[in-house]
Amino acid sequence: MSEIYNNLLFGLNKVNGVKMTALGTRDGFLISKYENDDSEIITHMAASMIQAAEKAANRLDRVSLNRVIVDFEGEKLIAASAGPKVVISVMATQDASLDPIISELEKTVDRIRDII
Repeated sequence: MSEIYNNLLFGLNKVNGVKMTALGTRDGFLISKYENDDSEIITHMAASMIQAAEKAANRLDRVSLNRVIVDFEGEKLIAASAGPKVVISVMATQDASLDPIISELEKTVDRIRDII
């Protein structure tokens, strides 16, 4: 199963501007990563951000949450829920165009939901 996830992350990692991709549980445990030593901490951070944003969205009567984006100096972190148990993290360069990354991220989320 891990090889399937690695292949999905590899496709996402090929998008221009993507530096790192990781797949983790909603508790922040790393399931699969694509080439980065910081994947574990990024996965934990992404899971926490998704959980906090979903709780806030529910309190504000928002129907659903697509993704959370954090703009660091020099990088952007995009976190997306891929179902009730999985979160995908993408670290992109500061100058990366988010549209192609988000488009591929949405495709990857759909594929992972189909698998799970």
